[in-house]
Amino acid sequence: MAIYYLQQNKNNPSHLRIVRYISMSEENKIDIKHLQLLVLQESENDVMQKLDSNLYNSISKFIGDLKSAESDGIDAKIKNTLLDMVTELASSLLKLRLEKASLNNSNSSALLDVEKYILDSQKEMEERKDMILSRILNGKPELLGSHDQ
Repeated sequence: MAIYYLQQNKNNPSHLRIVRYISMSEENKIDIKHLQLLVLQESENDVMQKLDSNLYNSISKFIGDLKSAESDGIDAKIKNTLLDMVTELASSLLKLRLEKASLNNSNSSALLDVEKYILDSQKEMEERKDMILSRILNGKPELLGSHDQ
């Protein structure tokens, strides 16, 4: 069961917008306004914000629950709008945080495990690229070996 809070669009009174969603599940509380605030804070600050370590898991579960919920008519439209909003906000938040971390002007202790996992693979890719490029530019083809996989 879920509760949707709707607000009439001032510019177009015939359109409603979701201003808040409350999941009735205690383990799965995603608040659109809070998620929007996190993205806003992350975009306006140079320092990486500390987040709940389960944030991405909660978002993923919330999206999964929404996608599996059957709805029709206006409920389906609301659900789809909510899905679009959550996926856009989650994507923006992850991209912002990874960009900050990549620029090395952030607090790496504020990174969540999933973000560290992504960044570790990027570092490994950079190291491999630099190693191969160095061998190519130093004229050492015998050190290149076979990297076809």
